[in-house]
Amino acid sequence: MKKGEEKVITVTFPEEYGSEALAGKESQFKVTLHELKRKDKVRLDTALAKKLIPGDEEATMDKLKEQVKAQMEKEEISKKFQEELKPTLLEAFVNKFNFDLPSFVVEQEMDMALNKKAQTMTEDEINELKENQDKVKELREEFREDAERSVKATFIIDALAKAEDVKVEDNEVMQTIYMEAMQTGQDPAEVYENYQKSGYLPAIQMAMVEDKVLSKIIEAKMAD
Repeated sequence: MKKGEEKVITVTFPEEYGSEALAGKESQFKVTLHELKRKDKVRLDTALAKKLIPGDEEATMDKLKEQVKAQMEKEEISKKFQEELKPTLLEAFVNKFNFDLPSFVVEQEMDMALNKKAQTMTEDEINELKENQDKVKELREEFREDAERSVKATFIIDALAKAEDVKVEDNEVMQTIYMEAMQTGQDPAEVYENYQKSGYLPAIQMAMVEDKVLSKIIEAKMAD
């Protein structure tokens, strides 16, 4: 690209991307090259340490290394929580408690799963389902077990949140969505409005409550 040149870049978000609205989806970004810069070799010295640790006049490379190490450990713990501890703990709660679930809530969860599945299907596959309602019912029924576990988990988390006095305010949800939008180069207000219209805000809020509740339980266990 040359200076002043514009180009449209197509990016496909990973299937496991944090936002369900973007996961697996293809998006286009229009970029303009304003200037070219040459990256010089970074000098690892006290001046760099003071620049990366603002406000600390006693900053040194050793302090900087300690902060980088602490940040990496924090990220590793966060990753372990999301990928291992949280799913394991939630699964243990779901397996331990048994209670009757509102059938209409389970049915709604199944419908959502079916709609999500339809978004990944080809036009021919969708047309085939439209012509055969038995196949639709059969496919929908495949989501029942997962739907029941999901609904049970939601009720358990809700009960734990009340017991632990854990809350997520609307402004926290908005801040999270805004930060996510800015990281992906989207208009925060537009993303929030889309989530609001699609009815996703309660689900996002519940996911945040879940993280807070399980984090609090895990931290309490680790402190024992």
